[in-house]
Amino acid sequence: MGIDRRSFTGGMAVAGLGALVGAAPAMAARSKPKGKAKGKAAPAAADGELDVIILGAGISGLHAAHLLEEQGQKVRILEARSRVGGRIMTLMDQPGYPEMGFNSMAAGYGRGIDAASRAGVQLQEVGARWRMGPPPLVYIGDKGMTREEWARFPGNPFPEQYRNLMPGELVGALVAKNNRLADWTSWNAPESAPLDISLHARLRELGLSDAAIHLCNDIAPYYGTNAYGLSALMMEYNDGFVKTMAAAGPESLAVKGGNLLLPMALAKQIKGDLLLNTEVRGIVQNGSSVTVHCADGTTHTARKVICTLPFSALRHVAIEPGLSGVQAEAVAQLGYQPISMVFVTAETPFWEQDGLSPAMWTDGLLGNIMIQRFGDDPAQITGLLVQARGNLAQYWDAMAPETVKAMVVSRIEALRPAAKGKIRAHSFFSWAQERFNGGDVSFLAPGQVAFVNEMAKPAGALYFCGEHTATNARGLEGAMESAERVVLEVLTA
Repeated sequence: MGIDRRSFTGGMAVAGLGALVGAAPAMAARSKPKGKAKGKAAPAAADGELDVIILGAGISGLHAAHLLEEQGQKVRILEARSRVGGRIMTLMDQPGYPEMGFNSMAAGYGRGIDAASRAGVQLQEVGARWRMGPPPLVYIGDKGMTREEWARFPGNPFPEQYRNLMPGELVGALVAKNNRLADWTSWNAPESAPLDISLHARLRELGLSDAAIHLCNDIAPYYGTNAYGLSALMMEYNDGFVKTMAAAGPESLAVKGGNLLLPMALAKQIKGDLLLNTEVRGIVQNGSSVTVHCADGTTHTARKVICTLPFSALRHVAIEPGLSGVQAEAVAQLGYQPISMVFVTAETPFWEQDGLSPAMWTDGLLGNIMIQRFGDDPAQITGLLVQARGNLAQYWDAMAPETVKAMVVSRIEALRPAAKGKIRAHSFFSWAQERFNGGDVSFLAPGQVAFVNEMAKPAGALYFCGEHTATNARGLEGAMESAERVVLEVLTA
């Protein structure tokens, strides 16, 4: 299946934006922004002059602000963190600029690629780097195995035809081979509702035992904490999106120097105010305006508010009048992925001594180890990213960061004696403990696909976007898709 990168940037949505905003010339005319003086901060807009306040300076908020300012709207962005980027989080002080959040974009990420071009940041192909070197190992207990050894291992619980797949590969392979959606973009249509069963039930239908499901999913779940609590329909939607992105080409693209450079560059292009360290505590609608109350005691008023906050953060914000129905239920219940990570460097390449790949999938406290090759030399391993997902991430999070780092080093040295005394754990980062996110990417439990068509509907002059509200894309591309939708809603209300 061929796909043109530009035509996947939401061509109809972008074309629609141009047509729809043409119907609102009065709004555009009265809100024409003043330009920034070069080298000087733009003067702050008075609250009464603001058209839109955007809550959150992640990619969806920055993209929405850009599109609104193109149409003459006066915008102010409020960001609780001391940085922009949301779930784009790069360790800029570590070798190779390891990514704690958003890692790379596929060749089909038309919106993301266009944003990088507009921001003036350089994208580099990194997919080939992940495939370099010897293949990863699987560790069951203290026993390390190659793919061939795993296929022959007596404790391998997978069906015969899948015994050669590593634990981290099986769920994706089964979903891809047995996707029940003839059209993946119809995943949230009413007729797809009967498919919204648990991933556990679906994997059982496909012949996996409980032991196999636990090993291939629950130890390191792609979404959620276990297969019982995840919608199989969401996984099939994700599979359709991934296949469509891959059809544009095999490349995986990341920003040279760290992905955080992308939102930083986009933020500099915003004409209006962008206020960091400004945590939202309340949103009050009153007649023709909306007032946002912040933890620092400030208030900000505009005609409309766009909320990009993940629902894990929004559920701690007071909203008047309150949300209701399915939308309120979604804000209260939508899940966010527990992921915790430790970045490790090696003083000497211990993997050259023992002749094995430093990449490992383990069923124990160590989680998964992923090779980092993001230096100028693709062959150079700049570090190892040790990642815990789901229940293991929550277990890590119950310990002090220094304890987690010491445990990671100890377990690597136990499994790989050649590493003893040669590795060092640097940064620990937990998305579940990240105050303004409460987890990484959102996920849906069985039955919650019904949330999708309701949770992003405007509530008066309060509008919603963010990756969690996207319906035809995931990740960074979904965040930008949702921004285009919400801008259309704001300009045509």
